[in-house]
Amino acid sequence: MDCLEFRRQLGAEPGRRDAAFLAHRDACPACAAAWTRAQQFERRLADALAVTPPPRLAERMLLAQATGERLARRKYLQRGLALAASAGGAFVLGRFLGTRDDDSESLRALAVAHLPGEAFALGLKQPIAVSAIEQGFLNRGIRLAASPPPDVTYVHDCPVGPYRTVHLVMQRGGLPVTVIYVVGHRNRAHDRFERAGWHGTVVPLRAGTLVAMAANPELLAGAVRDWRRSLDGPAAGGPLA
Repeated sequence: MDCLEFRRQLGAEPGRRDAAFLAHRDACPACAAAWTRAQQFERRLADALAVTPPPRLAERMLLAQATGERLARRKYLQRGLALAASAGGAFVLGRFLGTRDDDSESLRALAVAHLPGEAFALGLKQPIAVSAIEQGFLNRGIRLAASPPPDVTYVHDCPVGPYRTVHLVMQRGGLPVTVIYVVGHRNRAHDRFERAGWHGTVVPLRAGTLVAMAANPELLAGAVRDWRRSLDGPAAGGPLA
């Protein structure tokens, strides 16, 4: 083995121990000095890497990764909802942010766009306590005039666009009915719509507006009647005008 081959093998594998390699090292002072320098460097490198990891490093790394993924999904969802809220383009959004002449159109778009963010609620089957429903309205400063319907499975005080709302889900005939009560905003007129596979109705009440949505339009009248009674009192539970 000559010096060139020795240096090549030393650079590729400093810990090499075959007979020909060691024989050349022992016979060549220059290569022996190079070997010594290489071993010193390897020891310094090993010492630098021999760092005790912080406690629970793996768990912390996994938590950071999971948190980053959740934030990325949340940003993706928010962008998707913002696009959905535009109801297909800047035309509807411009009308909503401009004159707001069409309250019904604004509420339709915003209510339907709100649903994907809480789609899990549509599958909830267990009715919740009356006290939890009442508290959901109290969080928005609303005290119910009568008992709520018995088949409410979800309640949350959600923001829907610029509106303060109470979002509810009911189970009727094995299907979910979504009800969004818009606090402090009274729509000009009763209105019905169909959008993105949902049938809906927008109903002005005494101190707000009720938006009810279901895949089956036959479920809407009963839901609206029950919530008119709960929010405006028993005398308000008659047929819609």
